[in-house]
Amino acid sequence: MPKTTIDNSPATLIRLRTAIQQYPWGKQGSASLAARLAKNSVGPDFAVDESENYAEIWMGTHPNGPSHLYDSPDTSLHSIVISNPTVHLPPSSTAQTQSKVPVPATASDSPSGGGGGTHLPFLFKILSIQKALPLQAHPDKGLGAQLRKQHPDLSPDANHKPEIAVAIGAPLEDAREGESFTGFVGFRPLEDVAASFRDVPELRQAVGDDRAVDGFVREPTREGLKRVWGALLKRGPSGEVKPFVAKLAERVRAGNTSGLSEEQAWLVNKVSKQYPGDVGALATTFFMNFAKLKKGEALWIGADEVHAYLEGDIIECMAISDNVLNAAFSPPSELAAQIPIFVDMLTYTARPAGHWALPATRYAHGLHGRTTAYDPPLDEFAVLGTALGKGAAKEVLKVRGPLVGIVTKGKVAVRSGGEEMLLGEGGVVYVVHGGAGERAVEVELREGGADGDGEVWWAVCE
Repeated sequence: MPKTTIDNSPATLIRLRTAIQQYPWGKQGSASLAARLAKNSVGPDFAVDESENYAEIWMGTHPNGPSHLYDSPDTSLHSIVISNPTVHLPPSSTAQTQSKVPVPATASDSPSGGGGGTHLPFLFKILSIQKALPLQAHPDKGLGAQLRKQHPDLSPDANHKPEIAVAIGAPLEDAREGESFTGFVGFRPLEDVAASFRDVPELRQAVGDDRAVDGFVREPTREGLKRVWGALLKRGPSGEVKPFVAKLAERVRAGNTSGLSEEQAWLVNKVSKQYPGDVGALATTFFMNFAKLKKGEALWIGADEVHAYLEGDIIECMAISDNVLNAAFSPPSELAAQIPIFVDMLTYTARPAGHWALPATRYAHGLHGRTTAYDPPLDEFAVLGTALGKGAAKEVLKVRGPLVGIVTKGKVAVRSGGEEMLLGEGGVVYVVHGGAGERAVEVELREGGADGDGEVWWAVCE
């Protein structure tokens, strides 16, 4: 169990063991940032298998990947939170109005649409991406609750899942503009999508509905976009699209890029190699924006927005949920039941990629100005990045809610409430906010990383 102070109040700083998730799109072996951080985040027994793919580190209380106390691996963070919600959860949480009687933590106590219930309101992650994630979207609260009741096999919880992604890695090996993360987000402007139908015959053939395509090309509208998009995706699991993806990929590799921009040709080649014959190669390249982030830049993905991250290391944070519906880059047998819901749920927002950019700002409650804030338009979380170096080795954060931090560079001392914790790369700390007022959290670089600097990423609900 966590240590307590002399008056039996909970400790302020609690070191966590995290959960690691292995998916085929994750980076392999020690090339994965998630795997490299896991020795300190997952625990000392973790060993990297160079033949395995390591995709995500989860920090939070979601039952699909719950954190536990580092020194008491049998004790979940969730059990600590529900033992005293007033101390652990933000005042706005529904748990603050519930009984303070301790309740056993079980997998059935899943997050709900009420802001997480007895859970931390956010799920904080490290992602290491080697190839495209499934083409996906996350439901809003209403749809999340509906799916949980009607399709529990597709919905592990009843909450929504808006999220942000912050690029934190080095420039990619095939970076074209120095980017450290790439991905597909939202729909391109309608006229741009219509132009692809005029210029790329394989795309029209893949949709298989000339009437829908002709109507959209004449008058590009959201309804028309939904119709051609849906027609394309629904032909994916059956393999009907595969010949047209293969035909386009073959001509691009032969040097015939007629009708494609240089970037589109590059994407067709890259994505079709990752997923040969998959409908996602067309759905992403010609329908969606290609987003490129340099280190420190971020995206904001609201509920019901289509996206598919492609490559890089990122910090990801979301409202606590594991709800996702996929439509491509996944086994066809898993997609048939999801695609009709997926097509109906999307917002069909069609804008340039900059529409989804989340600006970085100086954190107003970082006393030394060494912390950057990524604050999306919702209540459940914000992400903070603290950068430390020679001559700038200290920071003080004044926070008003639960805080989880992971050291991604260097060795750092964290102090709060009269306690101190020393964390190396991958070390994760949960800071108990105490239920009222603000909590001062001091951070000091004790030993620089490979470049001499230190870096800590935080998720907070204020």
